[in-house]
Amino acid sequence: MRAPNLSARLLLVASAALLPLAVVCGFALDGLLKAQRDQIQTTTLGVARALATAVDGELRLTVAALEALALTEPLGATEEAGLVDAMLLAKALRASHADWRGVLLLAPDGKVLFSTEGAVTGSGAQAMEPGSLAAVVRTQKPVVGLMVKGPGGNLAFPVRVPVVRDGAVRYVLTAVVRPEAIADVLARQRIPDGWTVSIFDAGKSRVARSREDERFRGLPPSESLLQMLQLMQGRNEYVGTTRNVDGTWVQTAVARLEFSAWTAALGAPRAVADDALQRTVIVYGFGLLVSLLVGGLASWWMSRSITRPIARLQQSADALGLGRPVTAQASGIREVDAVATALVSSADHRAQHELEREALLAAERKALTTAQAAQERLERLAGASAVLSRSLEEASTLEAIAAIIVPAVGDLCRIDLLNEDGVLERKLTHHFDPARSAQIASMVSTRTASPDAQGSFPWAIATGRTFLRNLDEPNAIQDLDPQLREFAQAFGITAGCVVPLVARGRTIGAMAVLQDESRRRLRPADGALIGELAQRAALALDNVRLLAEARNAQNRAEVASRTKDEFLAMLGHELRNPLAPISLALSLIERKDDKAFPRERQIIERQVRHLSRLVDDLLDISRIVSGKIVLRPEPLDLRDIVAKAIELTLPALQTKDEMPSISLPADPVPVTGDPLRLAQIVCNLLNNAAKFTSPSQRIALALRTTATEAELVVADEGVGIPPALLPHVFERFVQAEQQLQRAGGGLGLGLAIARSLTELHGGSIEARSAGPDQGSTFTVRLPLSTASARVDVAAPAREPFARTLRLLLVDDNADALESLAEWFVLEGHQVLTAGNAEDALALLQSESVDGGIFDLGLPGMSGYDLARRVRADDRLGEIALLALSGYGQESDRSKALEAGFDGHFAKPADLSKLLVTLQQLLGPGRAGAPTGR
Repeated sequence: MRAPNLSARLLLVASAALLPLAVVCGFALDGLLKAQRDQIQTTTLGVARALATAVDGELRLTVAALEALALTEPLGATEEAGLVDAMLLAKALRASHADWRGVLLLAPDGKVLFSTEGAVTGSGAQAMEPGSLAAVVRTQKPVVGLMVKGPGGNLAFPVRVPVVRDGAVRYVLTAVVRPEAIADVLARQRIPDGWTVSIFDAGKSRVARSREDERFRGLPPSESLLQMLQLMQGRNEYVGTTRNVDGTWVQTAVARLEFSAWTAALGAPRAVADDALQRTVIVYGFGLLVSLLVGGLASWWMSRSITRPIARLQQSADALGLGRPVTAQASGIREVDAVATALVSSADHRAQHELEREALLAAERKALTTAQAAQERLERLAGASAVLSRSLEEASTLEAIAAIIVPAVGDLCRIDLLNEDGVLERKLTHHFDPARSAQIASMVSTRTASPDAQGSFPWAIATGRTFLRNLDEPNAIQDLDPQLREFAQAFGITAGCVVPLVARGRTIGAMAVLQDESRRRLRPADGALIGELAQRAALALDNVRLLAEARNAQNRAEVASRTKDEFLAMLGHELRNPLAPISLALSLIERKDDKAFPRERQIIERQVRHLSRLVDDLLDISRIVSGKIVLRPEPLDLRDIVAKAIELTLPALQTKDEMPSISLPADPVPVTGDPLRLAQIVCNLLNNAAKFTSPSQRIALALRTTATEAELVVADEGVGIPPALLPHVFERFVQAEQQLQRAGGGLGLGLAIARSLTELHGGSIEARSAGPDQGSTFTVRLPLSTASARVDVAAPAREPFARTLRLLLVDDNADALESLAEWFVLEGHQVLTAGNAEDALALLQSESVDGGIFDLGLPGMSGYDLARRVRADDRLGEIALLALSGYGQESDRSKALEAGFDGHFAKPADLSKLLVTLQQLLGPGRAGAPTGR
């Protein structure tokens, strides 16, 4: 059987190509028809959705108007007069809505309280359509009810809104809306001609229809539409074909309203959709037929222009196979001409491909070698980073650098680092042969290179450049600096690389890697590796430097802190020493003549107290910052602390026109804390309020409790706090700008101490102020305690101590000693005095005394040593000893008790308390337990 020629095959190919096209076109036509049907359905559904949105919007407007009315005050009234006002508001709202039949106010049980069409009835009439009323009461949300006939036979539907008061439905506000309101919404919409829209309520009763509304109002949907609504079953939208109440088959789209259970149904006549589909089929089919006919004719014509060039191409292929010259003839077909050209140049291309294949193989081998070298470099750098991060000591870090470089990278490694003065110091000279290391180190230690000598360490540091050279290259060694050339020749250096050590933008030294016995050459890749290693070494050495600097800074800070503590202790001592005789002098003046200079004595007393408080603040803040403050917590009632603080701050508060207003709870406020420190917090806040208020401005203190905390609030009407200062008001030494006279006084430590002590008790403190001249409010919060407050039981009354005491007073301050002695004499006691410990010991050997009051900071032998000497003497061991000193910190008190003192008082002391302490120590049944201030 003869095979078909090329022309026949081309015709077959064209036919085969056209047949699938015809099939595809058929499928496309079918898909187009389906798409058009879907488009019609989408369009009808979109219109139905828009209509549902319009109706939903109308219902929401009604609900919004009712909710606004429900929020008014009269709607919450329970008496008839209030309901009359509510009805007047409802009538005003009814007047602005012509499509409402009226507005009702219902009780939750359905009783009609008033109607805008009547009066406040109270007749017990019941609301129509109770289902929606029950839904409102149950959900406390607006509900649109079913359309029903009213007492007059008119159709309407209720829109109900709850009137909620105190979380419960007190009334239900209802608007009775005519269905014509929904019909008006439909009339305002642009509905295509011939289309019909119906709105159904939740009971599937027709509320409104776009055509013949009055005729079909209140009727149920057609049977087919009812079946469609039942098929929705929870869906908000649905499209299908139904027969409407007119008997017409329509494309129906149903959409539910968002706000209520109402439904919008849109019907489009089927004839409109069918006509469009028929027109599409006719146009598309005719176009497809013409396209197939034209394609067939074009295929037959093109086959003739292909067969002839193919025959010539066959001749060229035969010539190529026979080794004859092949020439390319133009055929007019680009693909055929390309094949002919390919046949002509195929031999040349084959030779070229062979050459390229060899070149590619060589390049692949080179790339593999480079990749392996890069991998080794990365592994070496990673290992170097790991090794260098293990230590922050200089010696071990230098040893690690040497181990990384020698012998893996070079035969010799040298490192010099800049010291604080910018001078290079030899840090490392490491050769794999220790003997060579010693020789090289000895030679370089006696030489100093110039920054102009290329390749030297000073040159690398000055220029920041890397020097790399192989000395076996022509003229390489002759171009070196004479010193470097002598060094290279002396030790047989064959190659070297010098790099600066730069860490964090700062040059810290230089490093050299040299080759000698191995005679290895250094390539650019080796220079890059050495540079990377230098960066890591520089960073490690800089970390060593930073650690050393940090340690030095820490040592300096510790020394400064100790110096500061010693200074504050000395400052307290030096300030309290002159305060003591001043205070004693005031007491003596009062004892001798209580009417002498009363005004002057009050001024001096206030200033002494003020200065004492400043000293206490300085010492307290020092102890808080250094963490040396110790709390002695116990269960207590915070009300007692407030009372104690009021008593302690009376001198500052009595300058006001009126005392602060105090508000305390009737029940105890149990907290756990140090009573002295808690009283100090309250005192600082009260003093702060007194300081920054005028005599006529009020101060208030209130104490209250929450479920877990006690809140203490101190408020004043004073100068207030500027907004910029408010975030920093609890910081140390922070104060607002004051006038030159500084009427407020102080060091800016009171609030800082109050915050620190509050936080030590597990509480918090905050400050609030509206600004300058707006007053301030400080709130302290402390956790409540479950433990009961300790109740102090009053000790039995003690018989008056009428005994005359014989006392030894020791102080190197002559004024303090003299005034203290005079005070005790006026109290009826006998006094011996000494200005130092040696004189005191001499008096004790010749005189008998009941007790001693010693200063601690005595010249020569201290008060501590004097107390130890007294306690060591069996004859003197039973006398009472009290320390009276300007050193008033907790550590001073502890040292005094350890030295043998029975108590410790800071200058200026309360002499009455000091005398009571002596009497307790020397009275019958002395316990001997140390006491304190």
